[in-house]
Amino acid sequence: MKHLVFGTAGHVDHGKTLLTKALTGVDTDRLKEEKLRGITIELGFAPMRLSDGTVLSLVDVPGHEKFVKTMMAGASGIDGVLLVTAADDGVMPQTAEHLNIIRLLGVSAGLLIITKCDLASEARISEVEAQLRALTQDSPLEGAPILRVSAATGDGIPALRQAMEALAADLNQRANSQPFRLNIDRTFPVSGFGTVASGTLTEGTLSVGQQLMLYPAEETGTVRSLQNHNKAVPTVQAGMRTALSLTAGVRDGLERGVTLAQPNSMCTTSTLDVFLQITPDCGFPIRNSSRLHLFHGTREVICRLRLLNAEVLHAGDSGYAQLELSEAMSVRYGDRFLLRFFSPVITVGGGQILAGASRRLKRQNAEVLQRLETLHRGDDAARLLRHTEDSGLIPVDPMRLGRLMNLSPAETEAVIAALNDRLVTLPGGILSRRLWDEAWTALADTLDSWHREYSLLPGMPLSQLRQKLPAEAADVLLSDYVREGRLVLQEGYAALSGFTPVFTREHQIMRRKLLHFYREAWFLAPDKKDVDAKFESRGPIYPQLLNYLRMNGELVSLTPRYLVHKDAYDAALSLFRGLFAEKSNVTLADFRTAAGISRKYAQLFLEYWDRQHLCRREGDGRVLWERP
Repeated sequence: MKHLVFGTAGHVDHGKTLLTKALTGVDTDRLKEEKLRGITIELGFAPMRLSDGTVLSLVDVPGHEKFVKTMMAGASGIDGVLLVTAADDGVMPQTAEHLNIIRLLGVSAGLLIITKCDLASEARISEVEAQLRALTQDSPLEGAPILRVSAATGDGIPALRQAMEALAADLNQRANSQPFRLNIDRTFPVSGFGTVASGTLTEGTLSVGQQLMLYPAEETGTVRSLQNHNKAVPTVQAGMRTALSLTAGVRDGLERGVTLAQPNSMCTTSTLDVFLQITPDCGFPIRNSSRLHLFHGTREVICRLRLLNAEVLHAGDSGYAQLELSEAMSVRYGDRFLLRFFSPVITVGGGQILAGASRRLKRQNAEVLQRLETLHRGDDAARLLRHTEDSGLIPVDPMRLGRLMNLSPAETEAVIAALNDRLVTLPGGILSRRLWDEAWTALADTLDSWHREYSLLPGMPLSQLRQKLPAEAADVLLSDYVREGRLVLQEGYAALSGFTPVFTREHQIMRRKLLHFYREAWFLAPDKKDVDAKFESRGPIYPQLLNYLRMNGELVSLTPRYLVHKDAYDAALSLFRGLFAEKSNVTLADFRTAAGISRKYAQLFLEYWDRQHLCRREGDGRVLWERP
């Protein structure tokens, strides 16, 4: 079944509520004050079933200028509009303001309705028609059908129904594949259920028992019950008016302005990157740093405007901007918003949200403006690639990006497939291949310089190389470069694939001297401080070579401070193992005596073998883990 939402719009006392009743039989003015004053104060809702089975929810909004923010809440999420103008009054200030709101919210389908035709002459009605044509010129409603009606007498109502049927037939059902979202526009208490919230489900589907998140507080709850036009239902879909109650714990958070959506499907931020349009009839300039009222969904916050490519915008102008919010707001890409001035309190502009910003953007900066241009006018592939590049070298979850871009999982996968040669898939997400390549080029240059300066080392210490990358992504990137065969990691060192230590004649001379020194020491492992004092004056060759001999196995590190020649080590191990031919438990004294060394050096060997799991302590001596 197809579900759509139509909203009324127009000046106060132009007959919107009476028209809604004539079409649906429902009087949407339910409050006592509304009855007494004869004007709509709160939003009203009425169902209307069309002949093809489409269920139309008609939203009756206030027309009085004091309640424009309530009108904006009702206009959020509508598919089509009935712009109502009374024949006796003609076009009035709120008629024009409501048209601007419709334009800025991106509503492009609608009908122009002249009400109270029983109170005006043919000439007057024709004059109002001309006013409407002039008002809607260059707007989404330019050329829309004009219907003459009288809700009091019923004249023109059948023709209006037919026009609404035709308009609805041309509109598509809202996407059910998107993560669900409902902007609360009304709350009320119900006995046995506590606070009930209502709104229009603008995207996706929602079922009883489903978990949701309250934004911007980001608290989770579970749907207890659902209704559509006072009838209990198990599931609602995009385009349906929805009333719902939640399980205990989050009911206190239900109020107008809160958004209920699929967990982790919204971006909560205090700064927005936007494309901004100023209304064509704005009577004064909008300057950089202006304080304004921001309306998004059913929420209102105060914001400060930062124009990014201008100092001032005049009527009809557009540009890119940042909105710094007085409190957090939760958004998705492409959401529409409205801006109203403080004094006079009128709608001055609105536009499209391009991103929830994490940083203050530079003004009058070509790179910043190009990025925003891509987010605004680029296709899905260009925008997704832009977002991955914005994340730098931190892999980003593609499904999360898709949700924030209002793409379904299938659409997201298709975009990623189309960008296959421009993206790198890593554990944890995707990365721009351009940035991946640039990062590798920088690392390769660093390693190449290191290899030239420290040609004997097996590579650059991995801890130093990691500092060249973001900490959150270093391990993932290095592992991917290893998988690609570009990088080799071993024993805490990183080297370019194919690199081997290079020996010069000077290296060979130093190598012989070092090995001779350690071989002469034999079991009496020299303290590295003494070795440093003897050889360090030879320049950078010494530490490189010492490390190389250790890693190459020609020297064995009993501890970082005490090294022995490999031949001495093998002899000591053979001697130790030989002691077990006569006894199963060998003491330190046994080994010390057999090797002819002091307790200090005997203990260095035995504790090293303990760490290598060649032996283990048992009583006063040691036993082999395995018999020789």
